[in-house]
This record gives sequence, structure tokens and C-alpha cells, in this order.
Amino acid sequence: MTTRRERNRLSTIEEIKSTAWKQIGELGAASLSLRAIAREMGMTAPGLYRYYADRDALVTALLIDAFDSFSAALESARDACPADDHAGRFFAIGRAYFQWGAANPQKYLFLFGTPISGYQFSGEVGPSAQRSFLVLQGVLGEAAAAGKLSGAVSTLGLPTSLQSQYEMLGQYGMPYTPEVTHLALTVWAVIHGITSLHLYNYLAGFLGGQMGAFIDHELEKLSRQLGLSQENP
Repeated sequence: MTTRRERNRLSTIEEIKSTAWKQIGELGAASLSLRAIAREMGMTAPGLYRYYADRDALVTALLIDAFDSFSAALESARDACPADDHAGRFFAIGRAYFQWGAANPQKYLFLFGTPISGYQFSGEVGPSAQRSFLVLQGVLGEAAAAGKLSGAVSTLGLPTSLQSQYEMLGQYGMPYTPEVTHLALTVWAVIHGITSLHLYNYLAGFLGGQMGAFIDHELEKLSRQLGLSQENP
């Protein structure tokens, strides 16, 4: 059973994080300040340092939380489709990627936007960051194992230098062939690019209210290039 003291501690940690997100939303990630957070919460700075030793420790915690939320959204979308519906799973996570970014722009840009000056990426973030990529890589890997990747882009050979690089990544928990890793990176680059352009308001003038149709069309195009589907899902 959780003690009152532990519940109070957890509640304070959540308040620190929510105050930090508010500060990031209002002033940008570069302005993140433990002292400013402590002031808004009515705490002393030394009191807040009992929870986070410095700004970088708080940034690490925020990154892990955001990556975990992002990954959970992708996993939930994937798991809503049968395991053998490879095209359906591909579409589901592509849509979920964009939808999570559109619904959580502050967190999305914190994960993938301008780096925070002076912050050294912590190894603690690695598993959470990798988890989101493994969702996409896993769907493509399972499709490849089932013989469902047959498009021209799926069978294009890799340059030796990329082959070696992707083989090296296998040492870091990516249990898929170099070809699958490359395809996952290619798909990620497309979906990430569309999501980022949307969040920075570069697509609105072109597409108006047709972002959903644009996303679906691009996912269909990618699916056909991979050989995953021959019809709209």
C-alpha cells in the first residue's frame, strides 16, 4: 500500500511536471527553469531540488513521459487491428503518429523540435525513445516475415555502407533485417515530415481542412510502394 508520504511525493512530482509543461508552452523549452517552477508552485528552489537535482534531470523525466505517451498511442492503434492485418496495422500507426502530434503539439515539438541548449541526452531516455520506433519497425518486420512486403521499394538493394550501419544497430535491440530498418526509417521520415510541417503551419495554406485526406493518401501510397496493400483499407 502506498503511504501518505509517498502519495504526496508523487503528487508533487506530477505538479512539477505539469508546471514545467505550462512553462514550456508559454515561453518555450529553452526557458525551462527550476527556480521559476518553484516560484509558481510556492516552493523554495532547494525544496524542488529534492525532486530533481537540476534542469537536465527534469528534462529527462519530461522526455521519457512524452515518449511513453507517444509510444502507447502507436501501440494502442496497432493492437486495435488483427496481428495478420499488416496493411491495417501500418495505416493505424501512421494515422496515430499524426494524430498524437496534432493533439500534443507541445510535447511533439519538445521531442523532435529544436534541441535544448546545453542538455546532454541521457541514456535513461533511450529505451523510451526506441520504443516508439520499434512499433513501426515491428509492423514492417512482421509483414516481411509473412512475405507481405513485395513492392519495388521493399526489394531495392541497400548500399554496402548502409547495410553495415543497420547491422550494427542490431546490437542495440533492433531485431530486424537491415532492409526492414531502412524501410522503417523511410516511412518515419515521411510521416514525421508531414506532421512537423502541419505543426509549423506550413501545410494549412495548401490543404485547408484536408489534412486527414492528405495523410490517408500518403499512407496508401507508401503502402502500395511497400507492397502491403492493393486497395484502400
